Amino acid sequence: MKVLKAIVLLAAAFPLAAPPSSAQQQQPKPAAVAKTETQSPAKPDVPADVPTLNVPERSQYTDRGIYLLGPNDVLELRVFGEPQFDGEFTVEEEGIVLFPFIDEPVVAQCRDVNGVRKEVAKALGKFLKTPRVYLRVKEQKSRKPATVYGAVKTPMNYEMRGRARLLQLLSNSGGVTEQHSGTIQVFHTEPPLCDEAPAAAVAKNETGEDALGRPFDVYRVSDLRSGKPEANPYIRHGDIVHVLEAAPIYIVGNVVNPTGLYLKEGMTLTRALATVGGVREANEAKVKIYRLELSTMKQVEKIVDLKAIKANKRPDEILQAYDIIEVPKKGFDAKSVMDLVLGVARTAGTQAGGALGTRIVY
Repeated sequence: MKVLKAIVLLAAAFPLAAPPSSAQQQQPKPAAVAKTETQSPAKPDVPADVPTLNVPERSQYTDRGIYLLGPNDVLELRVFGEPQFDGEFTVEEEGIVLFPFIDEPVVAQCRDVNGVRKEVAKALGKFLKTPRVYLRVKEQKSRKPATVYGAVKTPMNYEMRGRARLLQLLSNSGGVTEQHSGTIQVFHTEPPLCDEAPAAAVAKNETGEDALGRPFDVYRVSDLRSGKPEANPYIRHGDIVHVLEAAPIYIVGNVVNPTGLYLKEGMTLTRALATVGGVREANEAKVKIYRLELSTMKQVEKIVDLKAIKANKRPDEILQAYDIIEVPKKGFDAKSVMDLVLGVARTAGTQAGGALGTRIVY
């Protein structure tokens, strides 16, 4: 059964999809509303744009399926036959709750509600002979939503009511799109509230920093597809999951199907040419790559001997974002054609940049 469930999740997260048309790229998909089948005595009010993640009851924060309290959670107290003790009480930032008639604050953080109820009943024993105390979590507000965005079909916030892994969130977001680069960044914006992820689930992985110096963990789509456990971590409350979008490259000249491609991680010249059907009647010794130097924002020209690569006399060329690959015809000077292509590529690059989504900031 576990194997079947894993296959279903993988199929949902990584569907086989054809490259999107320009119309599809320009039309953002409306946010979907995630359904939940989790049954509980009461559910807190959640904004419409933050759907509840459908996680089985048995995976609620502890291995025994018990929700652990945290700051800002709201508790409802009822003492049968003694309404003067009734009320709603919020867990303070320090992790304590102040109940009326109870001298000492009750520690609630990282405890289950039943343990807090017993302590309240014991404290009320000073006033009542056999107090019958009812205590429940009315609102779960200690966990900030997790965010999934980037190259997924439905970018979405998730109200984390239970522990969930990366694959499950990607599946609920419709899976990755054809535009993904192969890399997933996970930003941890909040510390673990109660050491919710077991040590065995914390895998060694690559790390990095964004332009503002904020650290993130790096995971590979290919590793997730192949079922590597270390590529499927638990996602905590407040995490931001960014599926990086691939940059474009352009292939022109004497190839079967001149077109633009999405640059996948580690894509080489021979793989890119094979994707467009290969070369024909071409001067393979003088394939040109026009590369944008980001430091100067100028195009530089590089000559690559494709024949030598095929003969294993030189290593394959690793492509970079926005490369323009020109496969010339034998004895043909394509300088005028290249000028035209550069103009088209700049226009396409501007349009692609304008289609990027807005990042959610907390």
